[in-house]
Amino acid sequence: MQEIHNGVTENLQLVIYRDGVQVNADGTVLVSLYDADDTTNTLLIPTASAYNARPLGLYTLEVGPSVTYLNRVLRVVWNYSVNGSSTSQTTYTEIVTPYATISDIVNYYGFGTEPNNPNFMSSAQISMTEKLARTVINGYTQQSFGKRYGSQENFGDGSDAIFLTEPMLSVEYMYENSRLAINQSASAVAASVTYNDFGFPIELTQTNKTIRIVNVDWDVRYDNNIDPSVLYYGRFRNNSRYKFTGIIGWNYVPSDIKLAAILLTGDFLANDAAWRIKYLTEVSMSETTFKLGKGAFNGTGNILVDNILDGYRNTGIVII
Repeated sequence: MQEIHNGVTENLQLVIYRDGVQVNADGTVLVSLYDADDTTNTLLIPTASAYNARPLGLYTLEVGPSVTYLNRVLRVVWNYSVNGSSTSQTTYTEIVTPYATISDIVNYYGFGTEPNNPNFMSSAQISMTEKLARTVINGYTQQSFGKRYGSQENFGDGSDAIFLTEPMLSVEYMYENSRLAINQSASAVAASVTYNDFGFPIELTQTNKTIRIVNVDWDVRYDNNIDPSVLYYGRFRNNSRYKFTGIIGWNYVPSDIKLAAILLTGDFLANDAAWRIKYLTEVSMSETTFKLGKGAFNGTGNILVDNILDGYRNTGIVII
């Protein structure tokens, strides 16, 4: 799957083959873009014509920030004809947020930028290794540090606040036990048809990890303790299921996550990474012996990175 970075202008590419040989299409190659997870099949941009570039059979379509501003998987549908035979081909491209750029990594380790430099490291190799480091970080923390549109579900505990598994930057829809309780989406605001039968407005706290009611006439309860002298119960009902849809994630990659990505990338580019990923605990070379501790296989393989990421781990999460 092709991978492009969040917020950039990049080319989507297709190479057309016929009988194992690259060939040009008969005429125009039309390209339609969809969000792969959107079941409504809504076009992200109007269907466009791909550009025929060299070598033979290579077609590209440029996409910009209007498409790449959110992390998601694009479903790219290419329609064309070869020798009078119509074909529809679907490819997928993932939009991702890199945790460290190539220049971040090159500057940190002092890698050479020219092939004749003794410490040269190609940009392609650095980019692929950063992807590996990013994957390890996501797996260790059970979250990603990009920004995407999506949903998450949590259960209420009888308080006026509900804690989220992943931080949210905005909430457009809220469902209570599958029933739409709040609609404050941009389209609803534009049409003046916002909806709220939940009883209270809601807001995100400063950490973006908690949603609470807005109640100017009463203290917001963050626990499910009940004052027996007041007939008031927390609005997020105990064991009721709440689904929040909106922008999930982070506006930017935290600086310590960037440092963790740089450190892991350096580890994976080093020679000892080949031993660790094969579960080799001891390596002997002539009179020198290397023995790796057990911790090298329990976490990311780097104790500094583990200590950084421990503050971001989602432990004991339940995915619905």
